Amino acid sequence: MTTKKKTGQAKQVKYVRQGVSLHKKDLVGKAVHKKTAVNENIIKVTFEGKPKKILEAVSYDWNDDSRGFELVTVIRDGIDYKTFESVAVKTPLKDKDWAIVLDTTLRTLVRYKKDNKTFAPKQTEKIVEIQQLMQYGEEVFGDMDSFHSWLMMDNVAMGGVSPKELLDTSVGLGIVKDALGRIEHGILA
Repeated sequence: MTTKKKTGQAKQVKYVRQGVSLHKKDLVGKAVHKKTAVNENIIKVTFEGKPKKILEAVSYDWNDDSRGFELVTVIRDGIDYKTFESVAVKTPLKDKDWAIVLDTTLRTLVRYKKDNKTFAPKQTEKIVEIQQLMQYGEEVFGDMDSFHSWLMMDNVAMGGVSPKELLDTSVGLGIVKDALGRIEHGILA
């Protein structure tokens, strides 16, 4: 949970088990401001600082629960437009494509850019999923350019549409990830 202040800093809250030590890398900001016992097992830690950026959290290994919880926090808090932009420039998607993927309009994206607005959790989750897909695609194809080319080409295995056209739904993202998995394991997709 994060609340923004006028200074651009954020007050962040983290719930941890009693006896779990918080390392400096866990706390983004200056210092712990307050520790409050929620019950005998859980403490609430409040600290101030800048929220973690999406790029630090998206390299999520499904076997690493602590990174997963961090990613959930990033998604719930949302990301600002500048952070989104740092993800978007690494994709072949144009602004109109992002508007479709994020279920919004180009005009809204322009407003978000102008005011560096924070995306809603559902939109942030989609941005995270696209970023993870980009990382996976680069890993499978060996370089980003080859993966981008594949994303843009019509694919018979995907009903004759390009993988890019499927990124606006969770099911479509799943189809693209499955196709990458088949390619990774040597099955033509």
